[in-house]
Amino acid sequence: MKRREFLTATAAVCALGKLSSASAATSNFGSINWKQQSGTKLNVFMARHPWQEAIEPEIDQFRGLTGINVQLSELPEDQYATKVAADLSAGVFEYDVFMSQYYDAPRYEAAKWTAALDPLMNDPKLTDKNWYDWQDFFPGARQIATIGGKYADRVAITAEAQILIYRKDVLAKLGIAPPLDFNDLLAAADKIGKAGNISGITLRGGTYAWWPFYGVVKSYGGDFLTPDLKPVIDSSQDIEALQMYADLAKDAPQGVTSYDWDEINTAMLSGQAAMFLDSSVIYSRIKDPTLSTVSNEIGAAPFPTGPAGRHGSSHYWSLSMAAASKQQDAGWLFIQWATSKPVQALLQSKGVLAPRASVYGTSDASKMYAADFLDAVKISLTSAVILPANAKFFELMDPLRVAIQQVITGDSTAATSLKSVESQWQKILA
Repeated sequence: MKRREFLTATAAVCALGKLSSASAATSNFGSINWKQQSGTKLNVFMARHPWQEAIEPEIDQFRGLTGINVQLSELPEDQYATKVAADLSAGVFEYDVFMSQYYDAPRYEAAKWTAALDPLMNDPKLTDKNWYDWQDFFPGARQIATIGGKYADRVAITAEAQILIYRKDVLAKLGIAPPLDFNDLLAAADKIGKAGNISGITLRGGTYAWWPFYGVVKSYGGDFLTPDLKPVIDSSQDIEALQMYADLAKDAPQGVTSYDWDEINTAMLSGQAAMFLDSSVIYSRIKDPTLSTVSNEIGAAPFPTGPAGRHGSSHYWSLSMAAASKQQDAGWLFIQWATSKPVQALLQSKGVLAPRASVYGTSDASKMYAADFLDAVKISLTSAVILPANAKFFELMDPLRVAIQQVITGDSTAATSLKSVESQWQKILA
């Protein structure tokens, strides 16, 4: 997923005051000997990203805690992704720890590019398991650790939840309560659209529509694939979910079939639409009066429920370790530190939503975000799902994109389009 520019609300962050490394270093970091790899040189590679921007000034804390000499390198996200895959493939990757995305996990694990983290996480010399508290990570964040299929090769560092953002003034004027389920959502979008010059909702209908659509599918009881990668995209539940998604899209701004992240952001920031059903990372932007025309009128609610419950999509960046690294103990200490409760709380105070549930109850979080937004994200992440990563993931998503667009435009029915996708997926996965 492309980088989300959600740290633009710098004035709000600065108003909080930067939490110093010195104060954070007084936190309890468990019972292990953090100096056991003192003097080791560790090469860490990061994409330029809000998480990288937030953690980079805090790495001196890690150096002081461990005595490990961290050499940090970074590149813009597109260049970064190309270099990581190319260098790993050529056997010339020179970094120990690097940022990763779970879409790549099956390919990276099959090629044995990433190290197994399970033995390190279960080594009492290296990990205080009670202090680290793996169960504190949201279910989706724990799931991505082993999404490659055989071993844990990554730990989540960020969290994005599919939630509902809405205009409080528009809903109040029309007497509409924040929608709780998809039927309420569709009724609200229809009512708003018929009442005036604003679209009821904005949502993706372009290349990356599969991400928000998956949350609707799971909430209707459907899925894309079985665990053994058999297509089930033409089930009755998937068909019903696609029809709901297309019906909602009728209340979106004109041209919705070309709408991806930038377009749905623009529609909400500029006041073209009253509701937004996508990633939580819009929040800092839409609350920033220098970017948003509606910053004082924004409310947030959890992802709507469907016949099978609430299961919006989620996304997580992660940290992995190169299998070829000769500094795996030191690398794990870095990953453990960066994903620990105290460091995740520190980063969330800077505007980067954490993959740990406990962080959402801190006072710093409540200063940074409104209570309804924190509740919406935490509730949504508790039952959120992640897309079924596999080696042919993006190849599979292309015919699905076409199907979603065909149903939105009325050029095909949901049943016909998904039957075609099922057939194409069977050939791709054969």
